[in-house]
Amino acid sequence: MEARMMDFENGQARRRKRRRRQLRRALILQALVWALTIAGLMVLGRELVSMFRQITPPPDALAYQVDEPAGGGPAEIIRASLDCETLQALRDLAAQDGRVQDVIDRCQDYPEDLLKMLSRNLDMLDFVLEYPEKKGQVFADTIGEVEAGEIPLLLQYDQRWGYGDYGASSVVVSGCGPACLAMVAAGLTGDDTITPYAVARYAAQEGYYVYGAGTAWTLMSQGASHFGVEGEELPLMKSRMESALEEGWPIICVVGPGDFTTSGHFIVITGTRDGRFTVNDPNSTQRSGMLWDYETLEPQISNLWAFRAL
Repeated sequence: MEARMMDFENGQARRRKRRRRQLRRALILQALVWALTIAGLMVLGRELVSMFRQITPPPDALAYQVDEPAGGGPAEIIRASLDCETLQALRDLAAQDGRVQDVIDRCQDYPEDLLKMLSRNLDMLDFVLEYPEKKGQVFADTIGEVEAGEIPLLLQYDQRWGYGDYGASSVVVSGCGPACLAMVAAGLTGDDTITPYAVARYAAQEGYYVYGAGTAWTLMSQGASHFGVEGEELPLMKSRMESALEEGWPIICVVGPGDFTTSGHFIVITGTRDGRFTVNDPNSTQRSGMLWDYETLEPQISNLWAFRAL
């Protein structure tokens, strides 16, 4: 009897000891879970703060602050940050015009996007060479003589307005939308004061400039009336586009990667000739001088609006 009691007590002690071990393990596991959870939340918080800083400009941000490398940095570091394709394209252009080498040597003075644009368009060279001294400045408040009914070709890299600020960027880098609306509005109304910079300034003030993205599509459907024109969204159909152009309504298109851009871009379709479309590309005189068939344009177009004077 006494032996059985001792066995019972020993069993009870072993069970209490086992329960204590299990409790300690559970507490340790719970503490580990809480530690991992807190660490994860801290990491997530840092990521959210970083994302917020990336997408939200400080209210006192300077123009170009987010779009270009800090001035005065070693050119070698900036060149190293350029993608190989852009740098090689610039070197190829330098073989055609030695002044491009001056841009390469001073690449820390330019926004990376501007260097990429130059690498695809040597016509911009004079503009780019003067960029460090003229950035932020505007040199004209008219586009010059314009006749109502004729859609002028206005370029983003025109020195009269291309250096002007557009939100946190510039007209030359991000102003294809304002340049296209300026072409259409000035051409339809005959008002020569509707410059790309005038439209860009209005777009930035009224919230049509999207930080880090460029121009909101609503500038075409809502903001255009400020400049005396009305944009009507069109379906992507050749017959509807031809009908609008026959009525004298130029068409602004958003295009994706393809013949005109590697990301996104606005162009103006101004008319038809020999069964193809004529285009004003605010970033290329060469593409503006070409005829474009519908089959080439159709897969590149994301949206389009036909415009008439109010």
